[in-house]
Amino acid sequence: MKATAIAILIFISNVLVGQKMFESQSTICPLKFVMEDSEVLINYEPNDSVMVVDFLNGLEAKEVKKFKGVIMMQVMVDTIGRICCVSFTNKSNLTDKKLNIPVRLQAMSGWKREAGIMENENICALVNILFNDNDITVSRIGYNRNSGKKQLTYSSFKRKNEEVNLDSLPK
Repeated sequence: MKATAIAILIFISNVLVGQKMFESQSTICPLKFVMEDSEVLINYEPNDSVMVVDFLNGLEAKEVKKFKGVIMMQVMVDTIGRICCVSFTNKSNLTDKKLNIPVRLQAMSGWKREAGIMENENICALVNILFNDNDITVSRIGYNRNSGKKQLTYSSFKRKNEEVNLDSLPK
């Protein structure tokens, strides 16, 4: 009986109660969500390169060209498909005010839940985007309180030093 109660408590704490993973946190997202753990449950359609283009939409070309650093985001898709930025960290050369990550994420319409999976739960994804001189790298991280973080996906796109041509990214 005691072991069953402990197992239920662990299950509830891992699945039903969400955790804000990054330093800047939203106060408008629901507090109850499930984190991606061992598989991707939220996708950006059609793919990661389009996600990067959509994320950078609205920035001036000179800012995109010089953009370097890491953006880490906890993106939630609720039960009816609305997007919310639960938390984020901006370790880039653009300010939080300039990027306005929560608003940027909500404007990105490509976030989709896997059909038929946890339809009654809000689901969160951890997305990291690294911008350096030559590459843009997107990685997805799964998280479980018992086993920690685990990389789920990784994609990298080349960019030219002298000019960032977002149209040249794979679609």
